[in-house]
Amino acid sequence: MNKRIYVAAMAILVLTLVNAEKASAQSCPNVATYGSHSSGPMDRTLQSRIEVTYFNTNDPNAFISEAGGFSRSGSYTRMSSGQFVAKIQRLVGEGVANVKKQQSANPYLGQTAEMNLERNGGNAQIIKTGMSVMDPSYLSGLDRETEITVSKGSSLDGGYYRLSVLSWFVNVTPRGGHKAVDYDASILLKPGETAVFKLMSDDEAKRSGAARSYIAVTMRSVDNSSIAMLNRSQTRIASR
Repeated sequence: MNKRIYVAAMAILVLTLVNAEKASAQSCPNVATYGSHSSGPMDRTLQSRIEVTYFNTNDPNAFISEAGGFSRSGSYTRMSSGQFVAKIQRLVGEGVANVKKQQSANPYLGQTAEMNLERNGGNAQIIKTGMSVMDPSYLSGLDRETEITVSKGSSLDGGYYRLSVLSWFVNVTPRGGHKAVDYDASILLKPGETAVFKLMSDDEAKRSGAARSYIAVTMRSVDNSSIAMLNRSQTRIASR
């Protein structure tokens, strides 16, 4: 009798687990919404000045070594902004790197800024503060959609700010397409530093081929005069 009860209980448990697994699979977010971050508290007394540089290079080890192979290499490094500018300018000068786009924005701390990459190297200024536009046609001219948020670090972060980067691979054609998160990072950064992210998704590798694609995020300052600074001067990296 006890054995029958035990067997029946195990059957009910298995059935419950199977049903739970099916429910989880059905409720799994699609590629368009996967990775969406909820907005955090916004500090309107401070703004961050950030720059995003989209570039690619034919040197697979330019910023992050692939000694262990592409699939095993790291995808992130941090350096001073001066070191980054000097290195990317040298690579561009040698003809082994191409800067596709550079943008600047001044979101309040905790506010999300969109720093997107248009298809075919367009110069349209799709820089928005806030979350993504829901109109599907909004994505038709994009290769990549990226959201960046700078937040104040905790007292344990030693003066660093927390930088969140959420980037979607976008491929939209007249016959359809898809959008999928392929980089989701939260790191610590100080003004005057640059975070360099190597894009290593299957989608990006298929699009770029042997070239390596990168997103570099530079934090210039965090203060209440960032807009004035941005209006006075724009830091540009020459592209060829």
